Amino acid sequence: MLEKGFSVPELINPALPQSISWLPLPPGWFVSGGLLLIALLIFLLFRLARWRRNLWRREALAALQQPHSVDSWLELIKRILLMHQPRTLVSHTLSPEQLLQQVEIDHDLRQQLSDKYCRPDNQLDASQVARLQSQLKNWLEKLPYV
Repeated sequence: MLEKGFSVPELINPALPQSISWLPLPPGWFVSGGLLLIALLIFLLFRLARWRRNLWRREALAALQQPHSVDSWLELIKRILLMHQPRTLVSHTLSPEQLLQQVEIDHDLRQQLSDKYCRPDNQLDASQVARLQSQLKNWLEKLPYV
């Protein structure tokens, strides 16, 4: 049956090839890693640019918490409007009624701000200030990103 000199191979523990090395990596992994790194860098640059463009919004939200007179409230609203509209359009609004038409606040608050503008007693009540702060905060958050 078996010829002389023929040996049966060891079948219980067969010889396995050597394990594959992780290094050096194939060039495709370097290209994929480079593309991923470039994409991440571009994403971070866009986020940084958006964060810097919205500095005015963070400053305006912080300014809402400060105590203001009616004149300074209107000044703050005008500065916010200048971020979204051309200067020539905003600078032609001379009366507070024209300026406040573009702001989403209640009619009675709009009337109070218009009546007390440039008056000796130009302070709002605490409840009116709280309502104005919350409505201006909502308006600021709805404004589009510039």
